[in-house]
Amino acid sequence: MSQPIKPESFRELVASGAVKSVTILGQKGGYALLASIGMQQRPLGTRSGDVRMFSTADTALKLLRELGVYHVNVDVTHYEAGSLRPPRPDTAQKNRAANAALEHDKWFRAQVREARDGLKNGTVELVDSEVMWGRLRARARELDASQAGPASEQRRKA
Repeated sequence: MSQPIKPESFRELVASGAVKSVTILGQKGGYALLASIGMQQRPLGTRSGDVRMFSTADTALKLLRELGVYHVNVDVTHYEAGSLRPPRPDTAQKNRAANAALEHDKWFRAQVREARDGLKNGTVELVDSEVMWGRLRARARELDASQAGPASEQRRKA
C-alpha cells in the first residue's frame, strides 16, 4: 500500500469531492479504508502515519457516513477473522476487583450513614471504648462457659 492519508487530509479530500470512491478492505483481524484519489489509491491513516485499522466493518462505515461518503465498495478477499489487539485477561480480573471494591464502598457508606442517622434520632447509643471492651469480654466468658460446660461433662462420663 502507498503512503497513508492523515485523517484531517482525508476529511478535506472528501469534502472537496476529490475522493472518487472508497473501498473497505478486509485484512487480517480487521478492515482498512482505501480511497481512490485521481489515479492513486491510498489508505486512511492515523495521525501518527500508520494505516488505520477498524475491528469491524460497522465502525468503518460509521466513520465514512459521518464524513459524507454514502457509497462504498467492500473487498473481503484477504480478510481473516481475528483480533487487532492481543487479549487482556488481566483487564477482566482488574474489573472484577474494581467492582468488588465499589460494592464494598457502597456497603460501608450505607453502614456509616445508618450509624450517623441512628445517633441523630437516638436509636443508636455512643459507647465508650472501655465499656465496649468490658461487654465483649463478658460475652466471650459467657460463650466459653456455655461451650465448656457440656463438653467437660461428656468427658467426665466417658
